[in-house]
Amino acid sequence: MTSLWYLAVFLAGFPSIATADWQFRSRPDLAPPRLNITVPAQQGSVEEGFIFVAPYPGSAPGHQGPDQPAAYIFRDDGDLIWSGLGYFAACAGNFGVDTWNGEQVLRIFQGQNSETLGRAYGYHSILNNKYENIKTVRGLSNKLGSAHEFRVIDGKTALVEIGTTKPVGLSPWGGVKGQDWIISTGFQELDIENGEVLFEWESLDHVDPKYSLFPLLSEGSAHIGWDSSSAWDYFHLNSADKDSDGNYIISARHAAAIYKINGTDGEVIWTLGGLDSSFEVEAEAHFAFQHDVRLLHRSADHSIEILSLFDNAAATPEMKINPFSRARIIQLNHTAGTAKALHTYPAPDGLSVKSQGNAQVFSSGNVFVNWGEAGAITEFSADGDVFFHAYLDSAPRDRLVQNYRGFRFNWTGTPSEKPAIFAVGGYASGDVDVYASWNGDTVTRAWRFYAEPLGNQRQGQNKERTLLGEAERKSFETHIKLDVSQLSGEFLVSADAVDGRNTVLRRTEPVTVLQKALLSPPSTESVSEEKQAWEEL
Repeated sequence: MTSLWYLAVFLAGFPSIATADWQFRSRPDLAPPRLNITVPAQQGSVEEGFIFVAPYPGSAPGHQGPDQPAAYIFRDDGDLIWSGLGYFAACAGNFGVDTWNGEQVLRIFQGQNSETLGRAYGYHSILNNKYENIKTVRGLSNKLGSAHEFRVIDGKTALVEIGTTKPVGLSPWGGVKGQDWIISTGFQELDIENGEVLFEWESLDHVDPKYSLFPLLSEGSAHIGWDSSSAWDYFHLNSADKDSDGNYIISARHAAAIYKINGTDGEVIWTLGGLDSSFEVEAEAHFAFQHDVRLLHRSADHSIEILSLFDNAAATPEMKINPFSRARIIQLNHTAGTAKALHTYPAPDGLSVKSQGNAQVFSSGNVFVNWGEAGAITEFSADGDVFFHAYLDSAPRDRLVQNYRGFRFNWTGTPSEKPAIFAVGGYASGDVDVYASWNGDTVTRAWRFYAEPLGNQRQGQNKERTLLGEAERKSFETHIKLDVSQLSGEFLVSADAVDGRNTVLRRTEPVTVLQKALLSPPSTESVSEEKQAWEEL
């Protein structure tokens, strides 16, 4: 009587979960975004691997984001591999796979939004294939780390973005008395193991703010320079890469320019784009307010360099050079002093992305593109055919979702957390529906389901379990209908996760079978009757 009344009262609120989301019976606490896939991936066309994103709410007033902003790993069909809900604090981004100390790891930024639009403060975390945090990366300096970059170099060091708000009189750039605050963004190269700063660079030491395309404003909430909270972010570094000579290539969104930095003295070697370009940029190669610049290739004599970048082509409705955003591959010819576009990948649906975004180029030529604040991802062929396209939430568009960077990676996960199981049925019907899942697992190929006497738990016994059935694992959650008509008495149900070699990887906790009738909301009268009966005892 005790357990029945308690369960009835508990389940009185349970159906609201089931009707609201309840994507996974075994994990009712997880409500990941449901991808809206408009161009499904065809086998053999897209790269192998899973999709890595960290969607969060859009910034437009009145817009609502995903139910559970978090880091996620998905299959191409939208099936969940891993929900990072609860693994990270506050905002999380730049989620993907890297190699550190010869091991495949996950890396992610976690922190809080700063008082200045488009920036965040925090640190970078490295997780192993069990989804355990094995390293917090923070430089041994007084410079705050920010969200835009974490680039692992040679498996040992990392490039991270930094930013410093400084009191500097802004009269040389049109400021009046009292406008005294500017942001000097830059980067550090850190030893991941100990946080030692190996190299540091700041924009204000090397690039005059007169080259900014973001004007110093006199009113508003940002870029006005009246105090540190509204400092003029004239440069806004958002990516850093490194070449084999030890020099760096950085992206400055607010200068709409790319810079190559001398790895010894920090001086600018060349500038691409913006107001002071070292190259003659052909008309088809113009870009603006870009993100995620990467060095793809250099010729043996270094006369040719090929870069990839995400060309936002817009920063505000008024600051726009193209109706839609695009991913670009651009060739620099140092002998001729020219820059030309080799490939351009325009956004599907004419998406114009004013913030965020990235482009991942594979050795096959395929390009995986994340459309930043538009909350969409696309994979193109080298020739520009759309092989895959999806929005990161299938909810109505008034629930705006955005994602700083998105990637595709191969990944093998064997979680340290236990797998989950849920069983519902009835002794009278003779069948039980069982659901099993293991958040983050990529290895399980089948689930084996067992029954054991309830007395095993009550009396601390370890009687042999009875195999009830086996089901192939095809998605995040595996379902099987089991015939329990031959079992006598009360029993528990559990499941074993089995890999392709028939090895048991992990076992769920045994659970009782929830009676289907209790999934309907009990009436007030029935709950009161149960409670009264309980009190009479």
